[in-house]
Amino acid sequence: MDETLLEWLAGLDQDRLAGLLDLRPDVLRPVPPRRLVEVAERLDAPESVHLALSRTPLPCLVLAETILVSARSGRPLAGLVGPGADCSALIDRLERAALVRRGEGGELRLAAGLPAVLPTPLGLGPDLAGVLAQVTVSELTDVFRRLGGTGTPRKAVLVESIAAALGDPDKLARLVARAPEGTRELLDDFVWRGPARVLDEFPPRGHHQPRRPATPARWARDHGLVWSADWERTYVMPMEVALALRGAGHLVDLPVERPPVRTAPVAAGHVAHEASVAALRLLDRAAALLQAAAAEPLPELKGGGVGVKEVRRLADRLSCADDEVRLLLDLTHAAGLLAANAVTQVRTRRTTETRRTGVSPTRGYDGWLELSPAGRYAALVEAWWRLPISPTRRYDGKPRNPLAPAGSGTPSSVIREVVYGLLPAGAAVVDAEEVAAAASWHLPLVQRASCREVVLAVLAESRLLGLVGADALSPPGLALQAALPASVVHEGLGEPRPGGKGEAGPGDRREAGAGGGGRGGGVAEAAEGLLAVARQQALFGTDLTAVVTGPPAAALAEVLDRAADREPGGTWRFGPSSVRRALDAGHTAADLVTALAEVAAGPLPQPLTYLIQDVDRRHGEIGVLPVGCCVVGDDPVLLAELAAHRRLAKLRPRLLAPTVLASALDPAQTLALLREAGYAPVEHTADGSLAVAAAPPRRAPARPAARREPAVLGAARAAAWLARTAGEPAPVFHGLREVFTRYATGLPPKARERVAMELQYHGTARIVYDGEDVTVSAPEVRGADLDVWCHESAEFRRLDLAKITKVLT
Repeated sequence: MDETLLEWLAGLDQDRLAGLLDLRPDVLRPVPPRRLVEVAERLDAPESVHLALSRTPLPCLVLAETILVSARSGRPLAGLVGPGADCSALIDRLERAALVRRGEGGELRLAAGLPAVLPTPLGLGPDLAGVLAQVTVSELTDVFRRLGGTGTPRKAVLVESIAAALGDPDKLARLVARAPEGTRELLDDFVWRGPARVLDEFPPRGHHQPRRPATPARWARDHGLVWSADWERTYVMPMEVALALRGAGHLVDLPVERPPVRTAPVAAGHVAHEASVAALRLLDRAAALLQAAAAEPLPELKGGGVGVKEVRRLADRLSCADDEVRLLLDLTHAAGLLAANAVTQVRTRRTTETRRTGVSPTRGYDGWLELSPAGRYAALVEAWWRLPISPTRRYDGKPRNPLAPAGSGTPSSVIREVVYGLLPAGAAVVDAEEVAAAASWHLPLVQRASCREVVLAVLAESRLLGLVGADALSPPGLALQAALPASVVHEGLGEPRPGGKGEAGPGDRREAGAGGGGRGGGVAEAAEGLLAVARQQALFGTDLTAVVTGPPAAALAEVLDRAADREPGGTWRFGPSSVRRALDAGHTAADLVTALAEVAAGPLPQPLTYLIQDVDRRHGEIGVLPVGCCVVGDDPVLLAELAAHRRLAKLRPRLLAPTVLASALDPAQTLALLREAGYAPVEHTADGSLAVAAAPPRRAPARPAARREPAVLGAARAAAWLARTAGEPAPVFHGLREVFTRYATGLPPKARERVAMELQYHGTARIVYDGEDVTVSAPEVRGADLDVWCHESAEFRRLDLAKITKVLT
């Protein structure tokens, strides 16, 4: 760990430390650091540096690469950038993220993990000294003599002489001037298009290389301008050689100006109208999709997800586009309304196959139906905001299967935040491609093509969700933008514009989600006005149809779906099967007529009331009764005795025929009760043959439930905690097993050893502490107490070991 970083962190006040943690939220995961030394170790980790750079604007990234080249080559930073470039603001931004630090003498110190993240800064290769250190003395001597050297000096002298010759632009220019034709083009390819290339004309390292006529590649290799990088045919040009070939006059251009996003004025009423139609359509289609999945589980692919054929079938049924179905499936799944059913294991002759049983609504679907329309809408928008993928994005021209596992790479949620930070308030975007270019400027480590695909998908999905209307942010979209932290609300390279929640770190934003009245609550409030324009009545025709001229309200759609089948174009059609479906659900004919009359724009047509009355008259002519099993025998007297036996009342016996008795219990329970009453029954299979009972196979206990994920502490609270613990020394390490054995007197001996092993090797344990069920991790021993991170309350707590009374699985 860099000690200067720890000193720099100690010199920050609480507000600057909170700002740093807000820019580097991964430092607080999975368990927040207790002391600044832990913060310093996490800040210098290459993974953390990569995440920070992925959200750094392009000029900051280019400047960081330039500073790295300056440190490696020994050239001053001012000699590498243009004379008119103002690096001060860029350095300030990098310093706020702890990627660069100013020393006492003004020198710039880089984060320790930066070289690993940027192996080829500015398209330059490794240091010449590092390359030459891997070369044998024989090869160095050959290159040294070709460069004009004499004698056979030691390896250190060879390395120094070769580096001096190849790092001098004038000497290198004279050397290249004598090269064979085509050499300059080859060298330019290394200089401007990347430091490494595969040169197929050379055999792999270690193979015999016969003498052949000089070619550009052989000449460059023989004179030390490119060196073998591996055992194959990859050759690399050292950084000093590339800089010398670029020339002393070459300066790095810092693209300070962000690509513009042109806007155009738009009427607020136009935006609200388009957003209202989209939001109402979203709720209507989501409810229809979940209703279809409740009627029959959606089939799954073998590898997970819903296939193209099922997506097209749903699109035809819901009268919408395939991409809209993909968005609805991923939205409802992310919102906890839709999930895959439990898989079944089928034993074949040679293997055990895992068979999927489809996708169905969850219990959360019932709770979602009880919410207000604005609450339902906010739940779907909140789920979309957290999605790590873009459901409508194309991968190599092909759509992604909904509900399939997400891949690796930059989450779409990160790009989503950047896009909403770029969209103007109160104006329409002229060209979506300009938004994609500006987002790529803010996310330079994301491949430009991938970033463009995600940005266009985000904008398209925003229109389907009603967050964007007429290419401008709608009221719910503005509510999402207002909840963004200040660090992602962009206007350029200066300080973030006012309006973002600059004090809320990622953890704080998660705690203020839909359930806490934060982002989700703001979306729900903004959506109230959009959803108020929904149609509350339908036009009923004599052809047994109901037509809604506009987006239907959720209550209207529910009444019509109850007794009619939905058709394209806002039409519902009544028929015997649809009315019978409503009667099967427990509704009476009078209830249906009353409910339909309340949502009708005029009197109900006679054909519809006649249809309902006719279906109701025939409904229930034939009954189907459930039976647990049947008891059969040849003696009618014995069967009559069983039906009247008091000890068999639990069977609720009912004679179906003189020799057939119906039982309400299943065969196993019926057999047990008959045997307890003194009878000797036998079990038969469905075809009447005798069933032979076999002992059930022995199985291991069920696996414990998955461990809870640690909660995330907000940046402001973490900074306050670190300020309080700045002077505390780290405790002396103690073995948890010995400490629990001695002080955890409320636990049995085996439980003490078990919880100690879980904390020491798994890092997390669920316990009952003073009557409270808590999940703890990151333990530190303090005498007879234990300092732990509590997942439920998202805080560090000190526990008295004697008050731990139980260990949970």
